[in-house]
Amino acid sequence: MIKKDFEEQVIKRLDAMIALMLEPKAKDLAIKEKVEMLYNIGLDYNQIASILNKTPNNVAVIINSLKKKK
Repeated sequence: MIKKDFEEQVIKRLDAMIALMLEPKAKDLAIKEKVEMLYNIGLDYNQIASILNKTPNNVAVIINSLKKKK
């Protein structure tokens, strides 16, 4: 079970990295757009924070503001 969870986490992170790399202007995307993209892929706050070198709290604030706009 632990191995399966680990594999799922690795796959999610690889999917996230691929999505950011394939985005033609990923370097020019604002942090808000990157967070939204990663969240839509299915990553949680901690995973997004780790990838973007931000705090989970910072990611949570961005995601909550995005949810309010919708």
